[in-house]
Amino acid sequence: MRCSNAAAPPGGRPHVPASRVAAAFRRGTLLLAVGSTAAFAACATKRDVKTLGDEISLLSARQDSLVALLRAQNRELMDSLRAGSEMMLQIRGELGHQLLQMEQQLVQLQELSGQSQRRLADLRRDLESRERTFDTTTPAPAAPPAAADSSAADQLYQIGMEKLRQGAPATARAAFQQILDQFATHPRASDAQFQIAETYVAEEEFDSAFREFDRVVELFPNSPRAPSALFRAGVIAEERGNIQRAREYFSRVQAGYPVSDEARLAGERLARLQGR
Repeated sequence: MRCSNAAAPPGGRPHVPASRVAAAFRRGTLLLAVGSTAAFAACATKRDVKTLGDEISLLSARQDSLVALLRAQNRELMDSLRAGSEMMLQIRGELGHQLLQMEQQLVQLQELSGQSQRRLADLRRDLESRERTFDTTTPAPAAPPAAADSSAADQLYQIGMEKLRQGAPATARAAFQQILDQFATHPRASDAQFQIAETYVAEEEFDSAFREFDRVVELFPNSPRAPSALFRAGVIAEERGNIQRAREYFSRVQAGYPVSDEARLAGERLARLQGR
């Protein structure tokens, strides 16, 4: 009699149907796919987190850079405002100082004008008093007016020199100019013209100084101040590095006033300037 159950394979292992093997394979493949997907998802999530962290770090670095730039710009702006404020204060101070100097010079000019007017009034009264002592038919002597002119010119010259020594060249220049305006033929007139040039030297207005030194020669060519003015102008030109102009002034001294002491000094200066 034949058994309906299948016989066991050799070795004693039971026989597994193919359908069950296939089902088991499918289940394993599915589990493997699910596991792989989960692993991939886990890897993808870590990569995204890392990328997001990198972007956050980059944004933070950019933010720090922008903040640093804004702070630097703010410091520059504050420094500029502070420098501008200091400059305005300095300008105001300088303008105030210049205004004060102008006011002082105006006061000095007013004082000078008042002194001159008072002196002239005193001289006029003195002349009138002397005239009244003589008979009306007797002509007035010529000496007193000349003496009065000499006294007034000398006084103005002394005032001008004093103001120049005190550091008020504009006031001094006004006194010297008054001598030229009122006492043009007085011996002090050439000295006054020379000192007008010196007031511009004191103010470092050298072009004006050269022009006024030249006027000494134009107005008073026979005065002892003429060669002195040319020589002084040459010395100033040399000190300022204008060698060509210095040579011209020294040459004018030698040509126009060859026997003067200034001509000898000018020759020494010209010899020293050779080759420069």
